[in-house]
Amino acid sequence: MVAVERRLELLKLEGLGFSQPEIVKELSKIFHCSERAVYHDFEGRERWQPELQHVENHSRILMKIVNRYEQIYRQASIKLLTGAQEAIQLGALNIMLKVNRLFLTLTIKLEQSILHQLKDTFQEFLKSLENSSEELQLSPTSRNTYSTIKA
Repeated sequence: MVAVERRLELLKLEGLGFSQPEIVKELSKIFHCSERAVYHDFEGRERWQPELQHVENHSRILMKIVNRYEQIYRQASIKLLTGAQEAIQLGALNIMLKVNRLFLTLTIKLEQSILHQLKDTFQEFLKSLENSSEELQLSPTSRNTYSTIKA
């Protein structure tokens, strides 16, 4: 149970922007464990993070990310419009540009992923067609059926 709490805190601190060494130091103090235990959590996260966060539906996760980006963009645009100081307005513009870049990157990666999935599906389809055509050539009854349909 301690490992689960430590890993949840790891994700929280990482989400807040802390670096890996900072997270390791902090968590080893809080949970009275070795730094190696926390580094081990980082190394094995592809196993435990999906289970811990109940990652089952990737499109739902994508929607959460898009929603967060939109919220950040909205908050920055409000600061841009209502900020009295020029530094605040420039900071807001900078955040808006970063969010736009993140949207673009996410969109490109999503399209690449979809194209890769389509390519894999198409290759599987072609293999199944090859297998079925081989079966048709080997089966004498199917050859007769094909010739009667053709005629």
